[in-house]
Amino acid sequence: MGVPAFEPTNVPLMGFAHAREEYLLPLQGESVRFAAVSMGNPHAVIEVGLIDAAPVERVGSLLQQHASFPRSVNVGFAQVMGPAHARLRVFERGVGETLACGSGACAAAVPLMQRGRLQHDARISLPGGDLRIQWPGDGQPVVMAGPTAFVFEGEWIA
Repeated sequence: MGVPAFEPTNVPLMGFAHAREEYLLPLQGESVRFAAVSMGNPHAVIEVGLIDAAPVERVGSLLQQHASFPRSVNVGFAQVMGPAHARLRVFERGVGETLACGSGACAAAVPLMQRGRLQHDARISLPGGDLRIQWPGDGQPVVMAGPTAFVFEGEWIA
């Protein structure tokens, strides 16, 4: 999946001069803490205590529209289940909550691995299935493995 980018200008995330482990933004009367990383597309990762109760739609939608993210942002909500496993829900920019998001799984795993919350080889469970994410550390590419499935076919009529 490539090497994760943490510098705010590379995410892009406006209003912050240097990369941080965690960012804080005011959002409709509350403060939201998140990690920011680009996996070729922008991601905000919020660690939660209980994934099933996470405010995915409300906070995901508000954070995507925040002026700090000039190209919008995918918002991941992650619950660490143990040293080698986390559950994840992703509010994908322009789409809403999605069943699976490979770049989102990588983006969620990396800051959790940096903080020592996950091992550098972990399983990320999304509603659509599990992915294995490996990341040796800074400056190294993230490796993702898991099953694939055909879920939709469409035709664009102009």
